[in-house]
Amino acid sequence: WRASQPEPKAIFDLSYGENSATIAIAYDLLHDELTGAQRDRFVTIARERAIEPFLHHTGADRRAWWYEKKDSNWNTVCAGGAGMLALAMYEHFSQAATVVLARVEASLKPYLQHMHELDGGWPEGIGYWNYGMRYAFMYLLSHQRALGQPNPLLALNGVRRSLEFPLDFSPNGVPCGFSDGNQWHPMPFHFAIAEALDHPTVISALHNHLQRKGSATGGSPWPDAAELIWLHPRKIPVMQTATDRVARIYKGLDWAILADRLPDPAIYMAIRGGSTEVPHGHMDLMSFHCVVGDERLITSLNVSGGYLDSTFSPRRYEIFEMTPASKNTIIINGIGITKPAAVGTQLLHHGAIEGVRMDSTGQFGVARQQQPDRFSGRLALNLANDAFMIVDQVELHHNGRIESRLHSEADFTLRETSAVLQGRRQALTVTYGANIPAGLHTSVTTPTKPGPGVNVLRWCADGLVLQATLVTLLTPGTGSPKLHVQTGNNEGIRIRVANDGWQHEVDLTDRLYFGGQAKVGR
Repeated sequence: WRASQPEPKAIFDLSYGENSATIAIAYDLLHDELTGAQRDRFVTIARERAIEPFLHHTGADRRAWWYEKKDSNWNTVCAGGAGMLALAMYEHFSQAATVVLARVEASLKPYLQHMHELDGGWPEGIGYWNYGMRYAFMYLLSHQRALGQPNPLLALNGVRRSLEFPLDFSPNGVPCGFSDGNQWHPMPFHFAIAEALDHPTVISALHNHLQRKGSATGGSPWPDAAELIWLHPRKIPVMQTATDRVARIYKGLDWAILADRLPDPAIYMAIRGGSTEVPHGHMDLMSFHCVVGDERLITSLNVSGGYLDSTFSPRRYEIFEMTPASKNTIIINGIGITKPAAVGTQLLHHGAIEGVRMDSTGQFGVARQQQPDRFSGRLALNLANDAFMIVDQVELHHNGRIESRLHSEADFTLRETSAVLQGRRQALTVTYGANIPAGLHTSVTTPTKPGPGVNVLRWCADGLVLQATLVTLLTPGTGSPKLHVQTGNNEGIRIRVANDGWQHEVDLTDRLYFGGQAKVGR
């Protein structure tokens, strides 16, 4: 299209993969109704517009960039679509179809193995999970039906585990993923693969999600309603209501979740660790979403205004929604993490408290002759009383400005060192504390798409400092929690927090590990 090149073999891209799958499904469903001439026309189109271009761009001497790429949806859409077509018209392309299927399998293998390595997670996020997995699983299920036995790639534990990934990051139907495309709804293939892999928990969760939304399509351009009539299970497993708190990291991906329970949490947090060097990624390390009930009250901003020529250009990371300035993260001297950057996550447990620790030291690039931070890190804690606490610890080589930033689409009421975020149905109180003089400031964003910006809460050290411990407490409702932060000569951090009916005292080291004994009272 952009190159004005109509030659069918000029490229094999996403459209070719989608069209291959469409021809395969249409031919398979209509086969017995077609005349001989109509079948011949289908076969001719498939040969000239799909099979031959696929073979042309997957040979040893000419490999498309997406072929065997382990972390891109282009792999599964292109290869999966071609594989479905080779299966549907195998009798017409037996020799070529055999080659196509061998190359499809070779291309999909590193993709599915990578998903296994990431504990079932997906670096492109939940929206692109739907897109890429749609074609991966449609092909694998078609392959199973055609050959009468499961494809060996389905036996990987990470593949079955991956069926939970978009559900884990869509609490109560609210999307809380990272990267581009933070949107998700159940799709028919998800039911089909969950049945094939005998995953009743996922089947029940998908059904409940549809019931909650009251829609089979979720605004999808795909024919989901028709496919769901066909593929939606007739019997839905009844699952017990969960009561256990959740602290979970997708190892290798380093995305984490904290919640009072799953599914259907009353309070939930999704946390972004990992690497900036992933397809569709943003400069959003240490950012997070916070959901109360069925409403996201703190949001890690996503692309607005659709994909533009700048979105996948060398200037991608200058777009506001891609930058650290648009994320719920640490800002040092007016800047956030650089590219490339990586922040690992680890689970910490101490008595009744669970947390996710992140060490971002050295990920802010070079300021003058050296990196600005001696140490920087974040600890997100689940306090077991339907409350989250975020502890940001920063030590600099030279005096500078330190800030912890939050974004919300909700209206807010500002207090001296706290704010109440009021959504349409839920409320969240954000309470701040620090070991140095600090102030709460507000601003709005400058989105790419014309329109009002999102509210920003900025918890900032008052002046230039060498060190700061900035604490953010998140409690559902409109209460007035008390928060006190103290650092002593032993370089430890003591945080006291009290709310209606409960209190916590948490001791931490200056590197955000638990120190001493965590005390919980009522």
